Amino acid sequence: MSSSALLVLLIGAGLGTYLLRYLPMRWYASLETVFQRPAVKYVLSALGPAAIVALLVVSLMGLTDAAYRWSAQSDELRIGIALGCMMLSRYWQKNAILTTLLGVVTYGLVLMLQNQL
Repeated sequence: MSSSALLVLLIGAGLGTYLLRYLPMRWYASLETVFQRPAVKYVLSALGPAAIVALLVVSLMGLTDAAYRWSAQSDELRIGIALGCMMLSRYWQKNAILTTLLGVVTYGLVLMLQNQL
């Protein structure tokens, strides 16, 4: 690939990224009264958490191995314990940074304990 083609590709990617962020804001400003309707507001408030859970499920599917399901060395056990700690932290502290940190630390500690078995 030539340097000019690479430059065009990078400029196109940058412009596309900018437009993906800019155009919805412009569209929202023109339709602000539509988003104040109770039904639309309810759907939009549920959309963010639903997308996050969908991404979480798809991401975790590759980490699981059916041969060791729920055994002392299983990925599901680490993931389950870490998610449980994250949920407790979320309801207790309501701090996204602390919740994420606790999930990562818990996953790492369980992994370390499993390797010592």
